[in-house]
Amino acid sequence: MSLFVERMFNGLADGTIYALLALALVVIFRSTGQLNFAQGEIGMFGAFFVSTLTLSGLPVWPAIFLAMILGFAFSAGVERVVVRPIELRSPGAVLVALIGVFLATNQLTAMIWGVDARSLPSPFPDDADDFVRILGAPIRIARLGTIGVLIVVVVLLYLLFNKTKIGLAMRVVANNQESSRLVGIKVGFVLRLGWGLAGAIGVLAASLLAPSAGLTLTLMLGPFLLASVAAVLGGLNSLLGAIVGGIIIGLVEALIVGYVDFLGADMLFPVMLVVLLGTLIFRPSGLFGSAKVERV
Repeated sequence: MSLFVERMFNGLADGTIYALLALALVVIFRSTGQLNFAQGEIGMFGAFFVSTLTLSGLPVWPAIFLAMILGFAFSAGVERVVVRPIELRSPGAVLVALIGVFLATNQLTAMIWGVDARSLPSPFPDDADDFVRILGAPIRIARLGTIGVLIVVVVLLYLLFNKTKIGLAMRVVANNQESSRLVGIKVGFVLRLGWGLAGAIGVLAASLLAPSAGLTLTLMLGPFLLASVAAVLGGLNSLLGAIVGGIIIGLVEALIVGYVDFLGADMLFPVMLVVLLGTLIFRPSGLFGSAKVERV
């Protein structure tokens, strides 16, 4: 029983990372209808920046905060410089452009920091004795801290979208950009804000993952793929769906690795591909997403 509880908490913690990345994807998709394929690489770039700051003596949390600002500016710049000019001419070309941003960001990171793995300290107590017992299972404080970060981010996003004028503007733009312009909303600013928030969340997710997974150029490749499945599973226009989808993927991963011996970790991505295909076939809008209806 204690082993099962420990594995479930580990799955929740991993699912938290996927949920954060899925949230970032949904924030952008709701406003532009695009999937930012460079999201994971922007987060990885920010995590390398965190490593540089911590090695210079800055505490972890202030370093993460500064890196989130960098991620905000980076992602907002991608929207303004790359996405918007292309989207106005050929919306389908944005996909190719974002793949280009993915490759360019990865290469830029290699040019600045090299290809060798780097260390990144955990923002939470992470020594051998830093754990608490829940139902007899030893749960590391770092795992609980990661789950707590997701809760804080969700509360802040809820307050932003439901209790502020900026959040209301973002919801209106996500619904109809042309109508938003007619009522005086600065659509360009709102879009940059949405992309910037997604970039900041991506950096936060990468900074939480790197201490345990190792800070390398491939840090976010697997998590981003799983987060994409989580976003589709929950619904690409649903923030709640992103959270639930990420947690489901994390728990399924823990169950497969821990209890399905004939599959194991090597078959995780094929299983998630089946989940993705099943979702697209039987419920294309996701568990919590709403189908888009157009009048003709």
